[in-house]
Amino acid sequence: MPRSFLLAGLVALFATQTAALHAQRRVPRPPSASAPDPLGLSEPESVHSILLLYSGKTISKAKAEELEGELRKTPEKIDARLILIGYYSVNTRTNTDHARLREHVLWMIQHHPEHPATAEPSLRDLPDDHDGNAQILDLWTKNIESHPDDLAVMKDAEKFFFSKDPAEADQLIHQISAREPDNRQWPTELAQLYRMSGIPGENIGDPAAGAIESYKRVLELTTAPAARQTLAGDMAQDAFKVGDLPAAAALAKIYLQGQDRAAPQRANTILGRVALRSNDIPGAEQYLFASAGPAAERDIAVSGPILILAKELLEKGERDAVLGYLGKCLSLWPRGQDALEIWIADIKRGGTPNFGNLGF
Repeated sequence: MPRSFLLAGLVALFATQTAALHAQRRVPRPPSASAPDPLGLSEPESVHSILLLYSGKTISKAKAEELEGELRKTPEKIDARLILIGYYSVNTRTNTDHARLREHVLWMIQHHPEHPATAEPSLRDLPDDHDGNAQILDLWTKNIESHPDDLAVMKDAEKFFFSKDPAEADQLIHQISAREPDNRQWPTELAQLYRMSGIPGENIGDPAAGAIESYKRVLELTTAPAARQTLAGDMAQDAFKVGDLPAAAALAKIYLQGQDRAAPQRANTILGRVALRSNDIPGAEQYLFASAGPAAERDIAVSGPILILAKELLEKGERDAVLGYLGKCLSLWPRGQDALEIWIADIKRGGTPNFGNLGF
């Protein structure tokens, strides 16, 4: 069941049924095929934890006090703690509330650092609690020292350190990736870390040079041949999306030199969009035609043209260039001949066609 559907549709119902959560459950029990699952028992523990945290936001103060009483008798009731963390995250009105939130969060991180809930945002930062956050940092530092072989702890720690200590997150990503060399999550995570924080310990002033170095380091963690072929293009596209144009251009040029079938069309499209944002209209037009050049013929024949650059040039009034590009595509994309002819006729009449899926 999709995570978004669960969060939207089950939280309110879940909040009314916390009384059923009296026994700690480390392995969720699947309900019968015909029974509803309002408690999320059949979902992965990570999703179940999110439901608990969200449901706590809607419980009453009386229910919170009842759960506090249960925990005083049975401290290991993880579900009750998560509900209370959710409750106090939006109901910290007194010093007692702040203290209880800190107590439950620190207990989870200290006693169950492997639990997926400890990676959730509400357990990473305590609002307006400098001392509490310092204790969280200290606990995670101790956790990675005392659980060096626990993969679940390492993954939760990486999520915590990602925004707190990029150098520590960098080390953890490499350690986890060594244990899961075929998991594409970790090269992607490393690329995102470098994009957001730069390379820890490096001060590379040139954005293009920094992007190239980041690419080389992420490539070292990328083992799947297909992923290695597309990596530079993926990173170029991500850099473009966040407005890092020098990095996007540098990575697109690396991608263009590779063997991926889509590289000629995709890389030239990125380079053209970068040129357009530098007001280099002639350069953008050259990249537009290169994106439908001989090297791109096979990709266009299979996947069709990427039309986002043509659309952006058309919006700049460059109708002749776009007509020339679409004319080239006529011979390369037989399956799209009808659509291309409609677009060409529309542009010649002075219109702006709806290109539909722009392929980017």
